[in-house]
Amino acid sequence: MRLTFKYTKTAGAGLSPQAVHMMDNGLRFIYLTSDGLVEANECFPDMGLYDNLSYTNKGRISADFEVSKPQLKKVAHHGAYGFWSSEDTHRFVIYMLPYDVSAALVDGSISFTKDSPVSQLSISFMNLRGELVGRHRSIISPNTMLEISFTMGGSTWLPLGKFYIDRVSTSYPDESISVTARNSIGKLLKEQTFDDNNSFLNATLKDNLEEILLLSGIESYFVGDPQKAWKLTFEPNTNLQSGIEQVISLLAGWQLRENTDGTVGTAPITDSRFEQPSVYVFERDTTCFSYDVEYSDENTCAKLCVSCKEPAATVYVTLPPHRWWVSPQHKTLYVAVPDGTDGVALATYADELAKLISISGRIESFAGIFTPQLIIGDEIELVETNGRRSKTGTVTSVRHKFGKGGFITEFTVDSSGRKGKALLKDYVSKIGGKTTQSNVVIS
Repeated sequence: MRLTFKYTKTAGAGLSPQAVHMMDNGLRFIYLTSDGLVEANECFPDMGLYDNLSYTNKGRISADFEVSKPQLKKVAHHGAYGFWSSEDTHRFVIYMLPYDVSAALVDGSISFTKDSPVSQLSISFMNLRGELVGRHRSIISPNTMLEISFTMGGSTWLPLGKFYIDRVSTSYPDESISVTARNSIGKLLKEQTFDDNNSFLNATLKDNLEEILLLSGIESYFVGDPQKAWKLTFEPNTNLQSGIEQVISLLAGWQLRENTDGTVGTAPITDSRFEQPSVYVFERDTTCFSYDVEYSDENTCAKLCVSCKEPAATVYVTLPPHRWWVSPQHKTLYVAVPDGTDGVALATYADELAKLISISGRIESFAGIFTPQLIIGDEIELVETNGRRSKTGTVTSVRHKFGKGGFITEFTVDSSGRKGKALLKDYVSKIGGKTTQSNVVIS
């Protein structure tokens, strides 16, 4: 017997490829890398023609390591299932297509805060006829990933985040479901510990940070290059998030953050791969409404003293009257900068602090039109009812609320920030703070 193949095309590099044609007309090639990781390519044959296919690399699709002997088979209406070996363990695996649950949505909210890279999702669904959660089969269960996006009319889909479910609560006979979930950092980095995989001895710090993210099972990530040859060792009970944060606290201007498309980044704040802050204009009492204002003089003062021990230097600054009030005459903020800071840098610190102090002290919360693209660090410009425009500060928390109850974005603005600039308390901490290394050894 002689077989004649009509189409011959290179689908990509990889080992042990398994091809599965699924019910969405998607052709998936699931394969192994030379390191034993599971990755995939996909394409969608137009009109069932295979002579001109364009493949998209989906990257890593399984958290398993040292995978070998994969065998997959399509199962109707679900996706594909099969078996492989991983680290001397036999695995039963299922690859399922995304299930659209938007028709069952009742209400939801997503919360982001400046002081934590962990974002939270709370959402409720109708469970008509047990379609989502049933006795024998559940679409929604703990560790399932929910991908939230928004569109209006024919606009482009805007991602709001990828979240891993923590808890599912079902009530009868109401047929309702309540779900809470966290993003990749909260689920895959915060909940997992290093255990016996606690030493990272690659040649560069960049490689070691990448190895930690690979260990976590996060599918999409990036790491900046600090140009350092640090080897890392952690206590076994240290969680992955804490370990990374302890390391990057020693790198000026670095952060651990997750973009709304689910990509986790460990890099300088200015890295273009992070979602960068923008300026958004709202009209008071039209596109946004203020519902809470707090004034505090905790970080405001009349005088400023910035000093360095080695070389010895001190800069005193008498501050002009505050924007909203007058501070007591002898209320002075003392800040010590790290040894080695020269006179020019000292004067720069003092000047920057003086500017931040003059506008700090006001925190205002708003409820406005649904703005899914609003992120932490965005600058808010407010148009008052009399037409006057003013920069009110930067966003420190965001909560998107959506569903049958309406679409609203709630956000909090700190007056001491500007787009791309640190807040007052962060700036003081950056130039005068000290970091401990109790749970990490760097060599």
